[in-house]
Amino acid sequence: MDACEGGPDSEFASSEEAVSALFEAVRGASTCLIVTHDDPDPDAIGSAVALAYLLEQRLGLKATLAHGGIIGRAENKAMVRLLAIETHPLHELELRGYDAVALVDAQPGAGNVALPEEITPTILIDHHSDVQSDLAGVPFVDVRSRCGATSTILTSYLKAAGLTPDRRTATALFYGIKSDTMGLARGAVEADVDAYLYLLPRADTQILAQIEYAQVPLAYFRAFERALESTFIYDDVVVCGLGSMDWPDLAAEMADFLLRWEGARWIVCMGLFDDEIVVSVRTNDIKGNAGLVVREVVGGLGTGGGHSVMAGGRVPLDGRSAGDVIGELRRRFLRRLGQDDREGEKLI
Repeated sequence: MDACEGGPDSEFASSEEAVSALFEAVRGASTCLIVTHDDPDPDAIGSAVALAYLLEQRLGLKATLAHGGIIGRAENKAMVRLLAIETHPLHELELRGYDAVALVDAQPGAGNVALPEEITPTILIDHHSDVQSDLAGVPFVDVRSRCGATSTILTSYLKAAGLTPDRRTATALFYGIKSDTMGLARGAVEADVDAYLYLLPRADTQILAQIEYAQVPLAYFRAFERALESTFIYDDVVVCGLGSMDWPDLAAEMADFLLRWEGARWIVCMGLFDDEIVVSVRTNDIKGNAGLVVREVVGGLGTGGGHSVMAGGRVPLDGRSAGDVIGELRRRFLRRLGQDDREGEKLI
């Protein structure tokens, strides 16, 4: 058995057992709202598409996809457009009009889900572990922190249900796994590899190429220029203060990009979006536990969590200036990562 299936943080011994429990949880339902985390990434989108496919094909259940925030990154926009994925802003929907609510690639109370607190999900499927969440009262919970992507879990569900994904679903799942694991190079286990290889011949490779090399506006390059000019090096810790961001994904995008610097061990990127400081952290130290680091640093200020090598958080301004909040987070991160609070060396 792969470590991703039947692991210590999952109550199910197999995906067959999980699918059986999932179907039982939505018995009698005819509609389901499938919600991702805010500003959904490819793994969240792919997982939502696959869950909708599973419920519709096996139970005849009508599924609606929804998200909080925006879909801002060029690749994510291209994924939704080219695969004709219809996902609605959560605030535009009457949430109590659905028989069941599913939450994928996210958990309630983690701070990055716009689902109102008074609505308890029927279904929760995720692969994040170090998050501040409240799972009380959720009928179906399957959290597999050893999986590199939630899309891997959904792929195992389809196979367990004897359901071959159509080309659209396979493409969405494949890109979800590839994106979250950096092509199996980051946090991938055997189950991720198996799912990746299973989906590849079933995916539309032409669409995948168009997604990965989606064109970006001039503002994208200007934002990168500003970000690089605001990046400082503290030994093997790199901190980037992005200022105001046009899209929240920029923090994660810059963190991934800066991790390529040959001297980096930790990357911390922070920027302002919609009256919140968005934090993205990356590390190439497999024992670094980025999720725990973010939780400890933002504790008392906001929410956050993630995996061993990648994590993120949100900190509301609450009347403070963005500069003050970013400054406090910078000091906390440097202390937590063993660096003195000193003037760093500019990257460029």
